Amino acid sequence: MALQTADYASDDAADSVGNNSTIIKGINEAGIKFYNEIIDALIEHNIEPIITLYHWDLPQALEDRYGGWASRSIIEDFADYARICFQHFGDRVKYWVTINEGWTTAIHGYEEGSNAPGYKGKDIGGSGKPYLVGHHLLLAHARAVEVFRKNGEYGLIGISNSGDHRFPLDPKSEDDQEAATRSMEFQLGWMTDPIWLGDYPSSMRKILGTRLPQFTEDEKRTLVGSADFLGLNHYSSALASKPSKPATYGGYWADQLVTLSDDPSWKKTSMGWNVAPDGAREILLWIDHRYNHPLVYITENGMAAYEPDKEHSIHDDARVEYLEGYIRGFGQALAQGVNLGGYFAWSLLDNFEWQYGFSKRFGLVHVNYTTLVRTPKSSAEFYREVIQTNGDILLK
Repeated sequence: MALQTADYASDDAADSVGNNSTIIKGINEAGIKFYNEIIDALIEHNIEPIITLYHWDLPQALEDRYGGWASRSIIEDFADYARICFQHFGDRVKYWVTINEGWTTAIHGYEEGSNAPGYKGKDIGGSGKPYLVGHHLLLAHARAVEVFRKNGEYGLIGISNSGDHRFPLDPKSEDDQEAATRSMEFQLGWMTDPIWLGDYPSSMRKILGTRLPQFTEDEKRTLVGSADFLGLNHYSSALASKPSKPATYGGYWADQLVTLSDDPSWKKTSMGWNVAPDGAREILLWIDHRYNHPLVYITENGMAAYEPDKEHSIHDDARVEYLEGYIRGFGQALAQGVNLGGYFAWSLLDNFEWQYGFSKRFGLVHVNYTTLVRTPKSSAEFYREVIQTNGDILLK
């Protein structure tokens, strides 16, 4: 496993590359110049660029024109956008991610309404259609990969999917074991099974029925094998059990027929996420078994810590402990034969954390948002040592 630098916002933004978001309106040359300068600077400093084409930044023009990811029209527009990026950056970029966390786009954007474009799901009184959106995200991924390969681009291309691990509340309970598997299928499996296994998980098909779109045979052929690697964004774990009574709510979280809970011994990040390093090992073993030993990159892993001021931020012992535990867990999976190609810590810098604004800090480097002065935290020094030994100091 090659331990990499921390993630930087190297995601291409569609509005930065295409004028008014589609190729018919022309190419935004200023956007092309901006990303060329970033790529060249990375290479100049011996950093291998890995580009993500889509990280939740849906151009408003496409939302206004046809409803964004809820429309099939976005599939070809995404393919055109990908083609532009391959043409302009492919001479230097050899690692590509098509879509980052399609699950988050579908659920937070079209079910919970917490991320843009902010729709509530149809089954809970809104107009959002998360399963249709997920379907279009997968088909757009497949078309982008088709363009990449037909154009004879050199390099690897994959997708980055969200993956929390689920431990059965009672490991001896068959019902809880099934609930844990079902919960993982409704998250990681939803966006991964079609690419490696040819269709959505059978549990989703059984529960959702006609609410889950069907792939045509041609679409299945395009999807299967459309990733050279699986990017895994892993942060947390939970306990899963069979519900003791019917849910009093609807939508995606009720669809799973799972009750999630926490182990009281687990610590929490300032996002409220459980810190469970054993899940790092277990989710990779689950992936390895289910998808027949795929190449996996950890494309995101990290935590937001309690950092009310710079002094707390610089001495981020909780983040050091988190990174040490999770990297060790990933390393244990590697030692057990998982095909793990590399790891990225999220994130290099404190950044604008979507709907949380600047209130949540994930960075290994503290950023003063007024002066933009950057100061390495304790975690940056720790991670420097880990990189220098390629993680060996954690595995002894």
